[in-house]
Amino acid sequence: MSGDPQTPSSDPERPGDIRQKVPTASPSALHPDEERRERSTAARFAGAGLQFAVTLLICLWLGTWLDRKFGTAPVFLYVGVFLGAGAAFYSMYRHLMANLERDEQAKRARARGRDDSPTPGGTP
Repeated sequence: MSGDPQTPSSDPERPGDIRQKVPTASPSALHPDEERRERSTAARFAGAGLQFAVTLLICLWLGTWLDRKFGTAPVFLYVGVFLGAGAAFYSMYRHLMANLERDEQAKRARARGRDDSPTPGGTP
């Protein structure tokens, strides 16, 4: 590069060459079982987020329906929103704690499996 803005930075003698050789697809850094577990975890979290939104929307709709039925303007709407948010947060908390416990058990099982296995190069 010459620093001159009028001079192109690419080499004009090789117009068809690709500047950077990038592999088409990089191999996964995870073992196939771990990769499957990671995808499963991501799907569970996406499902928990969807469940959060659906719970809140259903309670919001129920609150507005009750307000229209009984003629109370924002009372049931607020009750529905707060109950829906509370139920959604509690459900998400349960999902997250169950996932954390599952991960801890898997980590303990892997550590136990490594401790019981003979060391390579050592005496059996």
